[in-house]
Amino acid sequence: MDLSLYLQETSFIDISNPSLRNHTFKLVEGVSNPREQIKIIFFFVRDQIKYNPYTSFFHPEDYRASEILRRGEGFCIPKAALFTAMMRILKIPAKLYFADIKNNKAPKKLTDIMGHIFIFHSYCGVWIDNRWLKLAPTFNREMCTKIRVQANDFDGFHDAILPTVDLDGETFIEYVKDRGEAYDIPFAEIITTLNHCYENSVIKKWAQISSTD
Repeated sequence: MDLSLYLQETSFIDISNPSLRNHTFKLVEGVSNPREQIKIIFFFVRDQIKYNPYTSFFHPEDYRASEILRRGEGFCIPKAALFTAMMRILKIPAKLYFADIKNNKAPKKLTDIMGHIFIFHSYCGVWIDNRWLKLAPTFNREMCTKIRVQANDFDGFHDAILPTVDLDGETFIEYVKDRGEAYDIPFAEIITTLNHCYENSVIKKWAQISSTD
C-alpha cells in the first residue's frame, strides 16, 4: 500500500509550520515508540484543544492545523486536522473520515438552530501495525464528564470513536450517513454541503453565535 499521500503537506495540514512542528516534537520528547506517540498526541488534541462547536467555519483558516493549535479550540473538523498534521509531522500516516451524525445530547443552544443532525463530522485514521485505527479526538474529557458520557480513551491498540450510548445507557451518537475519507480537508465541499443542508437563516444564526462566543 502506498501511504505517501497520507504523509503529505496541504494548505490545511500545514506540517511545515514551525510552531506546529516545535509543539509536536515537544509533546513526544523522549518517546520513540509510534504507538505511544499516537496516544500522547491523541490525548493532547482531545483534552487540551477545547471542543467548541460555536467557532467560525466559513474561512479556510478555521480549519488550518497551525491556526487551531494557536486558538486552542475548535469543533470536530479542525481538531481532526490538527491531529492529522501532528501525526504526519511524526511520519505516521494519517487521514480523515467524514460522516453525518445525530448527537442526542447536543446543547439546546445549538439544537434550537441546527437540530440534532451534524453534517460532516470528522474523525481520523492512523496507520499502525499494517492497519488503520479510527480515532476521534473530539470531545474533551471535561465536557464528557459534564454530559455523563464515557470519554473515548485510546489504548494504543483499538479504535477510539465517539460512544453510541452515555453512562445511563441512553443513545448518544448515531451515525446517519458515511461521507467517506480524504487525505485533506474538502473545504469547498463542506461549505457547499452546509449551505445545501441548512437554510440561510440557520447559517446566519450559527455565524452570529460564533462571533459572540
